[in-house]
Amino acid sequence: MANISTVLIVRFFLVFIAVLLISACAKKAPPASTSPNSATAAEDTTTPNKMTASKLWNRMGKRLTFIQEGHHGPIIYDFTDTNCPYCHLIYVTEADLIREGKLTVRYVPVAIIKPSSMPEAAAILQEGNPIAALQHAEQEIGNSMTSGKPANLPQATDAIGAATQKTITAIKKIEENNKFLQEIDVNELPDIIYLPKKGKLGLITGFVSQKQLLALLPELQQ
Repeated sequence: MANISTVLIVRFFLVFIAVLLISACAKKAPPASTSPNSATAAEDTTTPNKMTASKLWNRMGKRLTFIQEGHHGPIIYDFTDTNCPYCHLIYVTEADLIREGKLTVRYVPVAIIKPSSMPEAAAILQEGNPIAALQHAEQEIGNSMTSGKPANLPQATDAIGAATQKTITAIKKIEENNKFLQEIDVNELPDIIYLPKKGKLGLITGFVSQKQLLALLPELQQ
């Protein structure tokens, strides 16, 4: 009986830890700033939920600010926050498919989980080579998850009066990305949005394995 009780206690503890890890990425998007949005966002005032799949997909390409990796295979949008561990795991999952020319990923930086998310995302986006900046950040995040030490990520200064115009522009773009998630009623990370050959846009919230992505590829528009 004592052994059974010990097993039950251990199982309960493991489930509790798993719930804590999952909830770390389940954050509601903060209210959008009142700062002016980009011109492309103002072109169409129709709410995303009322758009056709193709119209919303085309609008996403114009409205969202993203960092694209890959130029072959179907395109997916991956909404990512530097403080979301599952976002990093999906990044690693997608990397092989991108290198093999099977997938193109548009990484959409958002700032939802922690106060440091915005200056970290802005630092990546304002770099002259944002792809290299994103890859470096993901490497640092991976090292942090392995070592247990905080990730050493650059942060753009967003203090009043201290931010450069480049940083201010980057922050506005990230706020617009945040706002898009609000408009489609998505309050958790990570998120992948894809365009299937038939039907509505697809949404995957939470971790997705490489096996799942491979199974999805034939269903996507090229």
